[in-house]
Amino acid sequence: MNWIGRAILFILSTITILACEREFVFRGGEEGLTFSTDTIMFDTIFTSIGSTTKNFRVYNPYPEDMSIESIELAGGEESGFRLNINGYSENHLEEIQIRANDSLYIFVEVTIDPIGSNKPFVVTDSIYFRTKDRMQTVQLVAYGQDVVILKEQILKSQTLTNEKPYLIYDYVLVDTTESVSIDPGARLYFYKDASLLVLGTLEVNGSVEEPVLFAGHRQEEWYMDKPGQWGYIHLLPGSGPSKFNNCIIKNGMMGILADSVGINSEPITINNTVIEHISTFGLLAQTSNIEVSNSVFGDCGKNSAALTVGGSYTFDHCTFANYFDWTFRSAPAVFLNNYFLDKNNEAQIIPLKKANFNNCIIYGNNRSELGFDIEYTEDIPMDTDAKYQFQSSIIKASEDLDMSDETKFKNIFRNVDPNFKNINEYNYQLDTLSPAKDTIANLELAKPFPTDILGNNRLEDEGPDLGAYERIEKK
Repeated sequence: MNWIGRAILFILSTITILACEREFVFRGGEEGLTFSTDTIMFDTIFTSIGSTTKNFRVYNPYPEDMSIESIELAGGEESGFRLNINGYSENHLEEIQIRANDSLYIFVEVTIDPIGSNKPFVVTDSIYFRTKDRMQTVQLVAYGQDVVILKEQILKSQTLTNEKPYLIYDYVLVDTTESVSIDPGARLYFYKDASLLVLGTLEVNGSVEEPVLFAGHRQEEWYMDKPGQWGYIHLLPGSGPSKFNNCIIKNGMMGILADSVGINSEPITINNTVIEHISTFGLLAQTSNIEVSNSVFGDCGKNSAALTVGGSYTFDHCTFANYFDWTFRSAPAVFLNNYFLDKNNEAQIIPLKKANFNNCIIYGNNRSELGFDIEYTEDIPMDTDAKYQFQSSIIKASEDLDMSDETKFKNIFRNVDPNFKNINEYNYQLDTLSPAKDTIANLELAKPFPTDILGNNRLEDEGPDLGAYERIEKK
């Protein structure tokens, strides 16, 4: 076939294809389009920070192919909302074709400008859909919140207030010899991988009614229990005796990392605190001095509390409840260690001077939630290298862990399920039939902690309960 013949064949083929193409001449009827939702709602969005992407579907309910006259964002280019219409990043598109009984996707994002307000505010817009006989709308609603942005900032002595949330990029550092206090109800949100570093002293002064929050910056509901959204709080070597009172630390790669802090001075104190939804360690302590009470160490990808390279630690009325299920977890909820390996792979022992757990619950979904990695020096008493005691507590432990020494394990209820209210909702309060109620805890050990993490009195009923929560029966 010569070139003329081939050209004629190509033209005829093209005409045939075009004749078979859908014409999309139908412009819709009185019923209009249908939608998967009539409103797209965004939870609190920090100003200047883009939202996650939401989507909905637009349906052609007719048995004919149709063309939508236009889809447009009412606010136009001045709007904080942005559209992607069936793959086109446009806020206004015309002659959008949908086949019979088919649909298309519209994706929506929003970025909100600051307005100088301490309180949340509402931003709205609409998407218009024009067909031959109808104009329809889908509403867009976002809640905005102005924030104080801190990025790679060195903090001198000051107070962080609860007037506006703080959004932290990269890191903030409490400088050497400086003291930063945090007011009740303050909220510190961290961008991806951002951390709070402490060379001076940090005083977190939350209350039962207004705890201080450390969390990832995403506010959408889907992110509320997702681990690994930001870095951690790092108490660096030589830092002061930081205090954590009534706070929530969640969604980080770690909760608190304490590195050689307080061993020759006042201890770090952690009281009435929840650390949960953490991708690795809830509390990772290395050669530090820490006192903890009325605190909850929830789901963590590794240890809820790892006390390593020696140190001195006390935990009173704490709940270690590790049911982490985002990835496989082999590490126990509580782990004790007293050495490190030097460059020659030799064990260098740093004495575990004290690790006391009183009236605690150590439980989770692993076969054993208590682990040890202890080295001992020859010819000296074992308690010199590692001194620890678990008293009046529920502990989940495998049978190969010897707990017969009453100087180390006293009044222990082994592998007795504490019956938390709802582990799927991370509610580690005690159910009404919990065996951790009333009769197990040591009263004398409880007296220095007369109220629980919620402010309930634990000394007024038949007896104090184990863990951070006192069960209050309804009358």
